[in-house]
Amino acid sequence: MLRVIDIVRTRGISRRTRPLVVLSACAGVTNTLIAIGELALKEKIAEALVSVDALEARHARIARDILEDEVEVERVQHALREIWEDIRVLIRGIHLLRELTPKTRDQIQSAGERASSLIFHSALRERLKESNISVNLYNAREFFVTTNEFGAARPIIPEIARQMRKIRSQLAKGAVGVTQGFIGRTMSGDTTTIGRGGSDFSAAIQGVAIDADEIQIWTDVAGIMTCDPRIAPAAWTVEQISFHEASELAFFGAKVLHPETIWPAVEKGIPVLVLSSREPEKSGTVIVESSDHELPITGIAVKRSIVLARIPSSNSIPDPSVQQTIWQAFTESGSAMPLAVSLSVDSALIALNDASALPVLRKACEGIAHLEIETDRALITLVGKGLRHQAGVAVRIFRALGRTNCEMVSFGGSETAFSIVVHNDVANRVVKKLHAEFFE
Repeated sequence: MLRVIDIVRTRGISRRTRPLVVLSACAGVTNTLIAIGELALKEKIAEALVSVDALEARHARIARDILEDEVEVERVQHALREIWEDIRVLIRGIHLLRELTPKTRDQIQSAGERASSLIFHSALRERLKESNISVNLYNAREFFVTTNEFGAARPIIPEIARQMRKIRSQLAKGAVGVTQGFIGRTMSGDTTTIGRGGSDFSAAIQGVAIDADEIQIWTDVAGIMTCDPRIAPAAWTVEQISFHEASELAFFGAKVLHPETIWPAVEKGIPVLVLSSREPEKSGTVIVESSDHELPITGIAVKRSIVLARIPSSNSIPDPSVQQTIWQAFTESGSAMPLAVSLSVDSALIALNDASALPVLRKACEGIAHLEIETDRALITLVGKGLRHQAGVAVRIFRALGRTNCEMVSFGGSETAFSIVVHNDVANRVVKKLHAEFFE
């Protein structure tokens, strides 16, 4: 938090600009809150309450460590106690009713951001006091309006923009803002969350709503890299990348950004910077509408433990209606859409993020097609503008594969993504070879 305060003071505040700082929960807190709800449901109420006590103690310790004024420490501690007491009431209710609804889950999970932003706001205000800069704490549950799909709520951008007019006005007049990512509210006032990893998505939506000059995503790595450096140590930071390429990398498994983060900014033409809070001096990556870099490949992403569904027709004569039936089933059920697809006239290979869509596929295949499931697979995707237009790219990809068995190829639907499926056990080796081929 102290490092972030330094970043806000040096990178966010100038004579002409003021930032709106959008915070996530402290590390590991949301996972703990999810576990607390499940413990209460399983009638392990004592264990759940002990976990709440530990979270309260952790946040109280953070407040004591970074706040200097004793009166302010006591005020923040009192407000934190109210947050954690609310959680205790909720888990007692879960225990008594033996029911944990999506709405209650969202109420519980909102506590992490509420607590972190409370402490951070107070600490930032202390350190800006001598500069006569006011720091306002905004409750996202008052302006970040969403649908009522608890756990995966969709932001209602026009309403958020309307609700944030006052915030924009206060920033324009010289105030600094602090608020929460990940959480919001329905039109009727119920607390919602927009999905795990949603704080950067929240920041992008809020940046669009206040017509920000730029949106900065501060993470633990110095920008978007050519590959996960834990797999390929020679990976390096891409200085500039197009919105489309960054979105594809995020969708196909790159961990830096929430897959939906940059779409709101694309529509408004607001540049997005991906920077490192651990190495703030590094320039990071700038995501722009259209990049002018000349690399055939921009980056490599990996999704592990995917499910590969093979769907050959049960008829000896090719039947194109098989494909129509399968896609209609996906659309009507609302199941997560495939990551990648390879089609022939009467059969398909479909890469799925997990097994949640398999019941829909099984029902769609009844009587018209077989369904064969392969697990422990990895989807490796190369992303770049040069994939379609530079001769010899496919040759280089398969040369890097060597004798490794490739179970699926998906290319052509997107001009900037080339996906292959291999077994989990060989994924790292394949990625290293691909990175060496295109980047080293």
